[in-house]
Amino acid sequence: MHLWKRHRVSPAEQITQLRASRRAIVHAFEIERRRIERDLHDGAQQYLVAENMAIGEALLMLQLHTGELPANLRDLPAVLERAQQAGEQGLAALRATVNNIHPQILSDLGLEEAVKLATQSSAVAAQVTTPHPLPQMPEGVIATAYFFTTEALTNCAKYAPTAHVSVLLTADRALHVSVVDDGAGGATITPGHGLAGMQERLAAFGGSLRVDSPRGGPTSVTASIPLLLFQGETAIPAPATHGTPTGG
Repeated sequence: MHLWKRHRVSPAEQITQLRASRRAIVHAFEIERRRIERDLHDGAQQYLVAENMAIGEALLMLQLHTGELPANLRDLPAVLERAQQAGEQGLAALRATVNNIHPQILSDLGLEEAVKLATQSSAVAAQVTTPHPLPQMPEGVIATAYFFTTEALTNCAKYAPTAHVSVLLTADRALHVSVVDDGAGGATITPGHGLAGMQERLAAFGGSLRVDSPRGGPTSVTASIPLLLFQGETAIPAPATHGTPTGG
């Protein structure tokens, strides 16, 4: 009878396997985001565009009509104009949704520039600081950091609309994103609410959330997101070159 020795997994192998599984989770999130983005862009958005074009053609036909419309159709141009306006608003909302699923700017300009643009369009005054160039990171890590930042800015606008906000991006073995506001403080992680949702999404692949919010402020919400680099990969920033985004 042969006795088989059980293979012992070394600590280094365990770390590699854990990192691989977490990286797979992040990658799966990105694949699903891209699928939804593609389906909305190629499906619903195209139907809305076609609908608007058809309404526009109908309005043009009415404008070219030289005779007076029957009494029961005299409101038709106004009805079509309202339908066209609603269609344009729906298309704009859908495009915004598609962009929020995976903003093209993340791929084009990288995390730092994407976060700066997000703060510019935010309802609160915010400043972004990146003391050192960010390293090359997996796409899923970048997307996670971006969506964490936008959600944190939304929370600031909701609970501290007059506060000044600062966003700090740093990296070592992990990517750290800190969003600090000088509002009234008192924020807590409550099950079923925004901060708890952030914490759960970060924890799915080894990230963590820290909230410091004493009464009277300030409030600091910090995400630490593992870079999920394998042995041999580097977290050293690539040399800056013209036209090449940092952290992209």
